[in-house]
Amino acid sequence: MRFYDEEHEEKFVEFCQKMKYLDEYHKAAAYLLALDVVCREHIADLFDFAEDVIKPDGLDKDWQTSTSRKTTRLLLNLWNGYCSDGKKGRDEDGYEVELPSENYAVDNIFNCSYAPYYFEAVRIRFPIFFDED
Repeated sequence: MRFYDEEHEEKFVEFCQKMKYLDEYHKAAAYLLALDVVCREHIADLFDFAEDVIKPDGLDKDWQTSTSRKTTRLLLNLWNGYCSDGKKGRDEDGYEVELPSENYAVDNIFNCSYAPYYFEAVRIRFPIFFDED
């Protein structure tokens, strides 16, 4: 596993120990939450270890930076496919739905210095696609 620095690795281990499960979802979440210093410092706004849930409203917090927003968006997307910034629209049957946001597009998220580590998070979340024969 590739880590940004020693603190990233230490926090990853710490967060994994707090997770209720250690499946691909939780490992990828711990990896991303430990990667970004800003996310790490505000982890309580992004993940509830006791309830075992991510907190999408953490994306709207005032402390978020452009890079921590990218990290948070990837976290949300890898956890449950979330890709909306809350804008509503109507589907083909007329039901109100949340619209996907371009902020979750690969070219928007991966356009930063964390890109190699974002790829590592994807590899952690989807290990079957990266298994070597």
